[in-house]
Amino acid sequence: MTLDEGFKKILIVEDDLTYRDPMGDFLASHSFVISIADNGEMAMEKLLFHHADLVLLDMMLPKVDGFEVLRRIRGYPDPMVAQTPVVVLSNLSGDNDIKMATDLGANAYLIKSYTTKEEVAQKIDEILYPNGKTPGDEILDFSKMGEAIQ
Repeated sequence: MTLDEGFKKILIVEDDLTYRDPMGDFLASHSFVISIADNGEMAMEKLLFHHADLVLLDMMLPKVDGFEVLRRIRGYPDPMVAQTPVVVLSNLSGDNDIKMATDLGANAYLIKSYTTKEEVAQKIDEILYPNGKTPGDEILDFSKMGEAIQ
C-alpha cells in the first residue's frame, strides 16, 4: 500500500503563505496527504489531475476566485470531481458570502479568524470519516500478525 492509497488527500487552495504552510503542516501531521494550489486556475488543474478527497478553499484568490472554483467543481461533468467535498476557509464573513458559497454547494464554511487549525481538522474528519473512522484506525497492528497466521 502506498501513502496515497492509505491516507486521504486534501487540496489546500490558499495564496497566503503565512496561513497555507502552517495549515498544510498541521494537516500533514494528522495523516493527510497535502497538495497546494495558490490560485483558482491551479486548483482546478490539480483537482482534475490529482484527485483530492477534499478541497480546503479560500474565497479571495488571484486569477479565479473561490466562488468560481466552487462553481466549476460542482458543475464538472465527472461526478468524482463534482462531488468532492469542499470546506471553505475564508475571512469573508458576510452573510451574503456564506449564503452564496453554501448555495454553490460548499460542505462547510469556516471563518479563518474565528477557527483554529484543530477545528479545521475536526470538520475535515467529520466530512471524510462520517462514521468516526480516522487514518489511525487503518494502521495495522503487526504485533498480532503471528496470532492470525497460527
